[in-house]
Amino acid sequence: MRLEGRQAVVTGAAGGIGTAIVHALLAEGAHVHGLDRDGPGLEQLASGQRQFTPHTLDLADRSDTDRVLFRVLERLGGSCDILVNNAGISRLRPFEATDDALLDELLAVNFVGAFRVTRGLLPALRASLHGAVVNLASELALVGQPGYAAYCGTKGAVLAWSRALAVELAGQGIRVNAVCPGPIDTAMLRAEFATSLTPGEARLEEIDSIPLGRIGHPEEVAAVIAFLAGDSAAFVTGAAWSVDGGKTSR
Repeated sequence: MRLEGRQAVVTGAAGGIGTAIVHALLAEGAHVHGLDRDGPGLEQLASGQRQFTPHTLDLADRSDTDRVLFRVLERLGGSCDILVNNAGISRLRPFEATDDALLDELLAVNFVGAFRVTRGLLPALRASLHGAVVNLASELALVGQPGYAAYCGTKGAVLAWSRALAVELAGQGIRVNAVCPGPIDTAMLRAEFATSLTPGEARLEEIDSIPLGRIGHPEEVAAVIAFLAGDSAAFVTGAAWSVDGGKTSR
């Protein structure tokens, strides 16, 4: 129970990777505050879990985010040990067809939301003796892919911001790292395959691009995040951890 007694906040907690993160942190003894716009999904996570507190919010709505963060800070009691900025959305759209509305949506959730949540919780992170922030970037923060120019841009911003924040907050006892998942078996990835005329072939092509020869599991991403959140990673900050089966190593 490496995280026993610690308070964690996880955004996008009801999603595929988010749910795995919540379970991984709970298994290590943390109390987890889960934030997501999927209220029923949060309630399902909370069922039978005394160490999980759900908070429904829409990260794209700034006033809603501020309101919920105020409530979270009250429940935290002034100290937050772990923040995982996991919430994210993906849209497949050619660059020329990416209108301002879509660009604003991706930025609001993938980057601005994480930025504002971290800023809002900074006093509580500073009050902890174990402050750790883990931001979910993507393999597409490291490599390009047609149809994902806006998404790549937002995840590249998350990665660059994580590195800058790690340097700025190091003297305050707060570590900041980024995790860059590759293809992970989630509803988001399955939806991306479904946009292809031949989803089965699209999946096989993706697998062919991965040296380990398979799609990853959410639990494999969550295990890395749980490590980075704990004291075993006490000398790790400003790093980008690829969890992609070797895809970006080619």
